[in-house]
Amino acid sequence: MNKKSLSLLLIIFCFITGFTHAQQLEERRVKIEITLIEGNKSITAVARTVAFSFTRPTAIADGPQKNYYLSIDFEKLDVNLLRAFARNKNGIDGQLTMVDLNGKTPSRKYEFKAATLDALSDQLNGDYSSTYFSLNCASLIIDGVTIE
Repeated sequence: MNKKSLSLLLIIFCFITGFTHAQQLEERRVKIEITLIEGNKSITAVARTVAFSFTRPTAIADGPQKNYYLSIDFEKLDVNLLRAFARNKNGIDGQLTMVDLNGKTPSRKYEFKAATLDALSDQLNGDYSSTYFSLNCASLIIDGVTIE
């Protein structure tokens, strides 16, 4: 194989891998952030995915109910976020915001009150890491709508 053919092959390879990488960057167009309010300061971390669920309280339940659940997946553990939940055992207020960086879909805002960390899972290996928080909240407001 001569130098010209090898150079052409190398250029095509670089173009294809660059194009594939650009498509992967395009797929991640939504920025998700969680912000906790602790005293007079805020703690912000970037999340990968968020899921929300709500269950109605049972008729026989006594006392205040916490029926709002947020599941948040992070690419890596944010120690400041974990520390805030550890310090605030009775719950901490905060918000989740989702912004489409291309402006194609409307932004979303989840405001939560008295969130406690119910579950934590941290996965580490040589190629990948993931941290999963499961939060239980006393109330939740989605884009100005109070969920009851």
